[in-house]
Amino acid sequence: MKSPRGTQFRIWATRTLRDHLLRGYTLHDRRLAERGLGEIEQAVRLLARTLTSHALVTSEGQAVLDVVQRYSRAWRLLLQYDEKRLPDRPAHPAPPAAALSVTDAHVAVARLREDLAARGEAGALFGQERGDALAAILGAVEQTFAGEPLYPSTQARAAHILYFVIKDHPFGDSNKRIGTLLFLEYLRRNGLLLRTGGEPRLPDRLH
Repeated sequence: MKSPRGTQFRIWATRTLRDHLLRGYTLHDRRLAERGLGEIEQAVRLLARTLTSHALVTSEGQAVLDVVQRYSRAWRLLLQYDEKRLPDRPAHPAPPAAALSVTDAHVAVARLREDLAARGEAGALFGQERGDALAAILGAVEQTFAGEPLYPSTQARAAHILYFVIKDHPFGDSNKRIGTLLFLEYLRRNGLLLRTGGEPRLPDRLH
């Protein structure tokens, strides 16, 4: 449909899709709690196929569809969190095989700082440490009690590195970005960043 009427319809479809999916106007809380996300995910897939096959969405609308479909699992996890149904441990816990030392962390942060600075995305305070807070964080995730590790899986240690860096602010600036970097670096060192076929478990882009 390339007529003015068809163009108007595509604009309307894109706007309506964005409003309904991103702002949640169609996700009634009680229905979501009672029926779960399966019905909604099925509806989203059907809507995506219909709109895409008939070229009824603009590139912006397609981007919205991609986000919704790729992050439907995140919706399920958020619902389980709200209802206090998240499991206490990962489904497939991996025993840690390699720790992340302070020196290793310094190297990773320095590389990130250089990369961001080259693009004008890192200020003077990026990666500037505040005392020995980073060493304390990296030491804490390796702690044991009565001979048992406090964080027995690689997933738990990586997650707590991310959490502690964001919460404790061991750097003068950009703790969220650095925490995410160290989280990924811990997973990489323990063989969990990539799937068996080499595909990233946590893709860094939508397309």
